[in-house]
Amino acid sequence: MTVRPLSAVLKKKAERELNEDQRRLASDIVALRDWMKKQPHLESIQPTDQWIVAFLRGCKFSLERTKEKLDMYYTLKSLVPEFLSNRDPLDRKIQEMLKLGLFLPLRRCKDEDSSRICIIRMGAFNPSLYHLTDVLKISFMITEIMMLEDDNFNIAGEESIIDLKGVGINIISQWTPALAKKATSCYEKAFPVRVRSTYIINTPSGFEAPYAILKTFLSEKLKKRIKVYNKDYKAIYHTVPQSTLPVEYGGQDGSLQELIDYWKLKVESYRDWFLAQEIAKSNERLRPGAPKTTSALFGVEGSFRALQVD
Repeated sequence: MTVRPLSAVLKKKAERELNEDQRRLASDIVALRDWMKKQPHLESIQPTDQWIVAFLRGCKFSLERTKEKLDMYYTLKSLVPEFLSNRDPLDRKIQEMLKLGLFLPLRRCKDEDSSRICIIRMGAFNPSLYHLTDVLKISFMITEIMMLEDDNFNIAGEESIIDLKGVGINIISQWTPALAKKATSCYEKAFPVRVRSTYIINTPSGFEAPYAILKTFLSEKLKKRIKVYNKDYKAIYHTVPQSTLPVEYGGQDGSLQELIDYWKLKVESYRDWFLAQEIAKSNERLRPGAPKTTSALFGVEGSFRALQVD
């Protein structure tokens, strides 16, 4: 078994909150590998032990939930290529997006066993050049790196600060119900992410409509974990210490540009991994029973036209 050892504090938290049992870990990994080998549509996929453990932790070590999430992850890699395929970090568009700093996990956590805080800068791109699908692609790439590297993220979860500064009608119009359903399905059903809190700041005019669309596809549990602030968001300092934030957000831990430079280099360092992962996806032609399709999972895009938002 090749799994990174945990610090004593995180080990205790994983045992208490996630049902992690070091005596059972190796056998759980073997059981999941055996299960994948018996699935015709997944049998060619060979994830690392560390990758499997990320899914186990995200599913609180329920083998059945882990199987469901692994299956959905590799299924969506086939069905949602706009998010999860063609992810060469040296691709021109990806390089440009990385330079913008759209998804930035912070360096420090509040405590040794605290969740990872990530800043998502939704208004940092030009909507005439890029699309929200590009933002989501970068976000998922960095999320996968954290799944492999970040024990705080996997065990304690994620807190997101969604900064809507600079978001105008051209970006809001890209947030369609079809895109919202795909994005929320990925986060809730395919990625083993423990979403602890989401703070939305710098809300623009017209925010209510895209926010209503988002809530339509979120579980009740996640809806309750969203807090919306306007421009005066100092209240988040009660839960997100200034010592963890960059100076542009009233913090004390370096600048946004330092974070941007760090994550650009980090993503580039994973180039071989992302290229190798291109073929790690479900083969729906071999799935027992009916193959999964985009329309079956998300509905046809036109069916959302009648969706009413308050």
